[in-house]
Amino acid sequence: MISRITAIADRARIGADALPQVASGPLKACLWSLVLIGLAARLLPLADFDNRLFWQYITEDGYLLQTVARNMAIGLGMSTAEGTIPTNGVQPLAVLLYAGLHFVAGGSKLSGIALVTLFSALVSAVAGYYAYKVAALVFSGLRHGRELAMISAALWFAAPHTITHSMNGLETGIYFASILFTLNYYLAVVSTGSPPLVWRQRLPLGFLLGLTFLARNDAIFFIGGLLLAHFALGGENDGGGRRHRLNDCLVAGATSLLVAAPWLINNYALFGSIVPISGISESRDAHFGQNLPGIPATIFGSTFIFAPIPTSIQRAVPVILLSLASVAVSLWGFWFFAARLTLASRRFFLGSLIFVLCISSYYGLFFGAPHFLARYIHPLSPFLWFATAATVFFLLGLFSRTFSGFRRAALSVVLALTFGAAAFAYSDFARGYAKGTSQMHQHIVKWVQEHVSESQWVGAPQTGTLGFFHDRTINLDGKVNPAALRAILDKGDVLEYVTNSRIDYIVDWRTRKDWTKIRSDSQFAKEFEVVIRDEQSNLGVLRRIRPVQPR
Repeated sequence: MISRITAIADRARIGADALPQVASGPLKACLWSLVLIGLAARLLPLADFDNRLFWQYITEDGYLLQTVARNMAIGLGMSTAEGTIPTNGVQPLAVLLYAGLHFVAGGSKLSGIALVTLFSALVSAVAGYYAYKVAALVFSGLRHGRELAMISAALWFAAPHTITHSMNGLETGIYFASILFTLNYYLAVVSTGSPPLVWRQRLPLGFLLGLTFLARNDAIFFIGGLLLAHFALGGENDGGGRRHRLNDCLVAGATSLLVAAPWLINNYALFGSIVPISGISESRDAHFGQNLPGIPATIFGSTFIFAPIPTSIQRAVPVILLSLASVAVSLWGFWFFAARLTLASRRFFLGSLIFVLCISSYYGLFFGAPHFLARYIHPLSPFLWFATAATVFFLLGLFSRTFSGFRRAALSVVLALTFGAAAFAYSDFARGYAKGTSQMHQHIVKWVQEHVSESQWVGAPQTGTLGFFHDRTINLDGKVNPAALRAILDKGDVLEYVTNSRIDYIVDWRTRKDWTKIRSDSQFAKEFEVVIRDEQSNLGVLRRIRPVQPR
């Protein structure tokens, strides 16, 4: 069976090799259009400081990170709530880089977010370039590998989810770039024949793996997959043999741990766990396997990046089965058509497959926050999308080999598919731009700015956006507030914590938590009164009956 599939793949590759020059003039124009769409979509918020800059891309959690970064820039340390609450509920590399931007901006919120937007677009461009470099190395066994890499990278760069996740004010775009830069370094080293790695290659590889971990902590799965693939694949003459490759893995892994160690030590020493409190907060209510039904459709969305599945049907059994089958076919085509051709591409395939399986298992089985699945999964998209691009080219080659008259038509199909993706990217960009002057927490910020003085303290479970615009804001869901998280873990709620705090107002979505239905005989109910309970505007406000004296 395997030999038969291999023979079909070889026929498809011969057919693809026989295709005329892929990078035709119209196709190049289409690819440049994709690049320009991707850049324009990311940069246009800078053209509208008044209505769009703060609202189009940066998410609630993005503003949590930006608040911490700005506090670091103005000398308040890694903290929230006007510097009064130390936190580690962020990813360290991103917060340090963003803190530098806010420092350059002199603490100005407007200028800081403008620099963050510009920097995020630049990082995205770097990620897009290294997506091309990685794909070119992976497809190096194909005659049209370079052209296929150009098409794959341009489409990934302009894909709607790639744009939104790379501009969200979080670490996601930096994570994309870190993974791809590290992969490019590794593949470039192992693609030059099969010489043993030396110290001047092992140490930089370990350093890059450590930086990738600091970009996002779940890169531990990326690191493990890549090092395991390096060790497992190759004979006794490849890379100095298994023992030498094992030493490569030990040195690179130990170096990455040394790079990550200051952050891990900081977390344990100050917060009692090497895991940031944001991760503990998001997983505290998780039930084993609760996200698993949503994983196949989310993986499908990162495999076929221009065909997302609506959230409302993602957990339907037919959708789950179709998603799994489609992703399996994509990976199958990638392996037999391209990935098996070189040692470097085989290692890329195995390492990335381990990464996919580990990320899917972790977020599917053990984690909460299902609404964040798309963001957690999308760092897998370069590998999964490359698999899709290779499989599509595999099918074109197979048809070209089987039907000689299809050879010229194949190029038209490539152009049509690429043009269709460009049109989809542009239409999504236009829709996003039309909605880019509002954000889900904008009305909360507006209410606080109009009704609460800067000297008063506000509390809320969701304090990312609000906390950036109103400095005296205390987080109540524990993502960036260790005391609130401890209260939730120990007592099940933060009512006592809020009662004993300096909070004067609680302001959040009406649907987030109905604080107005607390038992009337509780101390909390004696301290706070309902000001607004508006379901239509999704706004709930409570006010302390006897305001706390300003400090």
